[in-house]
Amino acid sequence: MPEREAFAFGATILFVLFAGDAVPNTLTWVGAGLLWAAAGVWATTIIVRARPPLTRTPRALWLFLAWCLVSVVWSHWRFATISSLAVQVICAGAAFAIASTLTWRRITDALSLALRWVLMGSLLFEAFVAVVLRHPIAPAWTDYGDRKIPDAFYFSRAELFTGGRIQGLPGNANLLAMVALLAVIAVAVQYAEGRLRRNRAIGWTVVALVVLALTRSSTVLAAGLVVLVALAVALWIRRVPTERRTPRYLAVAVGAVVVAVLGFLARGQVSELLGKGSDATGRGVIWERVIGLIQEHTVVGWGWIGYWWPGIPTLADLAHRKGVTYLQAHDAYLDVWMQTGVIGLAIFVVYVVTTLSRSWASATRIGYDASLSPRPFDPVSLLPLLVVVALLVQSVAESRLLYQGNWVLFALIAIKTRIVLVGEEPVSAGDGPRTPPARREFRTPARR
Repeated sequence: MPEREAFAFGATILFVLFAGDAVPNTLTWVGAGLLWAAAGVWATTIIVRARPPLTRTPRALWLFLAWCLVSVVWSHWRFATISSLAVQVICAGAAFAIASTLTWRRITDALSLALRWVLMGSLLFEAFVAVVLRHPIAPAWTDYGDRKIPDAFYFSRAELFTGGRIQGLPGNANLLAMVALLAVIAVAVQYAEGRLRRNRAIGWTVVALVVLALTRSSTVLAAGLVVLVALAVALWIRRVPTERRTPRYLAVAVGAVVVAVLGFLARGQVSELLGKGSDATGRGVIWERVIGLIQEHTVVGWGWIGYWWPGIPTLADLAHRKGVTYLQAHDAYLDVWMQTGVIGLAIFVVYVVTTLSRSWASATRIGYDASLSPRPFDPVSLLPLLVVVALLVQSVAESRLLYQGNWVLFALIAIKTRIVLVGEEPVSAGDGPRTPPARREFRTPARR
């Protein structure tokens, strides 16, 4: 499998998925379907040519998808279950193709490149709407006429210079903010690895921070704080040998319990502080109604659907706020419980916990070379943990972990950490640190 094609595929898939609603909003749903189908065919051809083995892949992922397939038997929206599951499997296949054909460093490069495209494209798009068009624009597939529509229905509200929250290519401020946070992580890892020049790293970090400021997402702000804590704890644990880590793990466990208890007791005040209100900006009402559905089919659920289809009355009439119908539970775990029951939730939790465990091992385990000598610290070993933590924090307030970019990125890390941890991956000549310009002459053989 040519590495160049594998890299192009990885960057393209991640860009298309994290661009989110930009695809159907500009190409209409028909055009978006054709583009996504082409991406699926590309992924299939890569898997067929590369023929990667399934033996060292997370069983919990495939078991969860299998349970979603079984839910077709009792699904209350059988056609939607089959269609959504087909998309889910194709996305998992794309993650499998990327994880099987790229090294950790090239995955980092592809992720960074895709996210930077989304950020820059979002700023250029918002600038065009605000400066040239000077009025909000709706998706290309809609025609609202002269009717007054909620702000959430617009592709862009032309608020780049008015103090409002920009939505960018994803069409949603919270999703764009998460792209910015993931971009900061990827760029920081690249810089620490010597794979990105200092000026470029600083420039892209500034761009990401500007986007974070313009989106003002409290959910992503909380995710960023947790990511910093996870980074500090991982580096603190890594500073001592494995046999001397028990006291530090105990201290971390006690601290986590204390923070969890205090957070639960002060959840209302924390939500107010983050600007979400006492019910987390309407999420409390949505959670109550979703729990009501869970109580009707607790064990096996209503049937898998992923992102809720607006044409299903049971779901379309569930969550309304300020004229907007929300088509998700705003919590990935409640969504999984409602759709696949407590059995599906248990499998999904195993999938999440094992992925987090392997990501933690990647960040803290000391690798050894063929001579059993400790390998030097690889900053890229922190990437799985930091990305997984960011996605899991967001999954408490959003269901994005179950579809599109978040689903593929999480599955990519789950599969790749199962194939090989960063510290155990052989060093590749193609993905080593880039040589500074002043030393590039050492790349070629010296002339005699």
